[in-house]
Amino acid sequence: MPQSNPFTALSLAVALSTPGLALAASYEVSIVNATHGQVITPPFVATHNARVSLFQLGQPAPDFLAPLAEDGDSSAVVSAAEATPDVHGVATGEGPILPGESLTLSIEADDGFPLLTVAAMLATSNDAFLAVHSMPLPTGDTPVSLGASVYDAGSETNTESCLTIPGPPCGSPGSRDTAGAEGFVHVHNGIHGIGDLAPESYDWRNPGAYVTVRRID
Repeated sequence: MPQSNPFTALSLAVALSTPGLALAASYEVSIVNATHGQVITPPFVATHNARVSLFQLGQPAPDFLAPLAEDGDSSAVVSAAEATPDVHGVATGEGPILPGESLTLSIEADDGFPLLTVAAMLATSNDAFLAVHSMPLPTGDTPVSLGASVYDAGSETNTESCLTIPGPPCGSPGSRDTAGAEGFVHVHNGIHGIGDLAPESYDWRNPGAYVTVRRID
């Protein structure tokens, strides 16, 4: 893959085009917050081909992913996505998704970009983010749904201290503690009550959200 591509290379057994996917199709992407007490930050959504990936498990988080995972700031990942020809459409939510609520966005794809990625931060955490990773888009009228697992970016230490957590009840955006951070993306192991956060209020079980994609034209 060319060095200019800001996304990480990914080898997947997915064809670059899916039979039946029409040119310039439009989709509705609905994201339901399935957690009890976590606010999901405004999500990042992209349609793309199999040559790109938001992250790889067991590898360091790309520079553009850490701001999303630590502060819910999707500006870096949006810029990275818009800079590569392997991404067709990019959309971001206009606001957060509260527990039990949903948000719907619209996005386009064509036959060379049959995959969808969704990512957003769990705001009351150090660097937890949920993601649906390279989900095949529906090719007909039947919607496709998938659970979004929660991952740890490994870029910040899980202190569970309000001094380094942006979401409620903390309110400390832009502050982080990286000493002892894991250094690689992995499945998040939740909130354990070692700092200022009560697990009964802010812990979760996977999936952290459900994503449903419907083709609308």
